[in-house]
Amino acid sequence: MQVYELKLRFVKSFLIENDDGNLILVDSGTPGGGRRILNELVKIGKNPERVSYVIFTHSHLDHIGGSAELRSALKNAKFGIAREGLEYLEKGKIREPIIHSAFQRVLFSIAKSFLLRGARGVRADFVLEEGELIKGVEIIKTPGHTDDSISIYLKPLNSLIVGDTLFGDRKGLKIPVIYEDFDNLMKSIEKIKEFKPKMVYVSHGISSTKFLV
Repeated sequence: MQVYELKLRFVKSFLIENDDGNLILVDSGTPGGGRRILNELVKIGKNPERVSYVIFTHSHLDHIGGSAELRSALKNAKFGIAREGLEYLEKGKIREPIIHSAFQRVLFSIAKSFLLRGARGVRADFVLEEGELIKGVEIIKTPGHTDDSISIYLKPLNSLIVGDTLFGDRKGLKIPVIYEDFDNLMKSIEKIKEFKPKMVYVSHGISSTKFLV
């Protein structure tokens, strides 16, 4: 099994290739991100037609914004999101982030018109439920950042893709400044730590194994 981090502006998408050669895309970036992801797949030598699933860690626009572009291009892929995120994905509805930092609120207010433009809804093929998605890939519910947040456990690697449940910098993994429910967020972080993962892949910042929380 292999994980590829696909860097898009200030957020990342991920490509999982399991031992059977199945490809799973995780998240689609902001509007326009879908095109960048398709270009990145070609750069790393992966045929977009082999993508079986596109799944979303949660429904903030910087994670689902490029979904319509991927839907148009990836004819063989099934799209999935947690039930709580369905209306945001399918209706192009905006989930405004709950920001617990004055500085970040200022930044978001400046960037908001850019970040929220061009949102288009796409049909979900299935709802993400906790448990195995395909061989070696498990969905773990980790609410707190949003109520639809999930993480992806990669069993052969004992590693997780956690979306925005954690933020990473050079020092290690931290609590994000954006979250809807702090108590649930902390429970989800403890749930992640229980795996004693060899790597934690984050959507913003630097993926790491060092927990600072």
